Amino acid sequence: MALACVLLGASGGVRWWQDHRFATKQSRVEISPFPLKELPQTFGDWQMREGSEKSLDPEVAQVAGCTDHVIRTYSNSITGVSLTILILFGPAHAIVSHRPEVCYPSAGYRMIESPLSRVIDNGKGPAAEFRSEGFAREGGQRRREEVQYSFFHGNRWSPDANRFWKDFRHYPSMLKVQVQRHVSETEKRVVNNPTEQLLALLIPEIERRVAQTQRTEKSS
Repeated sequence: MALACVLLGASGGVRWWQDHRFATKQSRVEISPFPLKELPQTFGDWQMREGSEKSLDPEVAQVAGCTDHVIRTYSNSITGVSLTILILFGPAHAIVSHRPEVCYPSAGYRMIESPLSRVIDNGKGPAAEFRSEGFAREGGQRRREEVQYSFFHGNRWSPDANRFWKDFRHYPSMLKVQVQRHVSETEKRVVNNPTEQLLALLIPEIERRVAQTQRTEKSS
């Protein structure tokens, strides 16, 4: 009788641990490590343009698979350069499929340049790998756009996060950062790129907030 009670107690403990572990992982998929709209509206010389914060249409957000997102336009108070940032959070298997080379052509853009691999030095820890792509929409005056993007998954930045699909089981959620900026026909995007200047300020802020949440989860 005593042995049976011990076995039942152990079984119940294992079941509780499994349920708790599943619930914890599920919450990490559904709840962003921090509300994305809490990101600063100012980064150095970059200021969010008043009234520029937007939200995805609910149906679009559902298709994107995100459970949290933010869209903002930032302008540089010195140079006057403006760019738009889109940040998504959600299940890794859903977020990873949304890449500009897939989404932009469906919106009437065509890729006009070969993708570039860019490394963003954030001043601490490993540099962040981003991908830079050039698109143009024809019709009337041609408008050239640069898009840089990467996925933050398992504390690692990569535009090719789908390569690490085996890690999705252990790290079921993902953040995506995408920046779009109008560029001139003669601009060399590898020299003093304003997008990368803002990313160098944004990336450490995201990493800091994610790390803070992870420390809180470990201590609870």
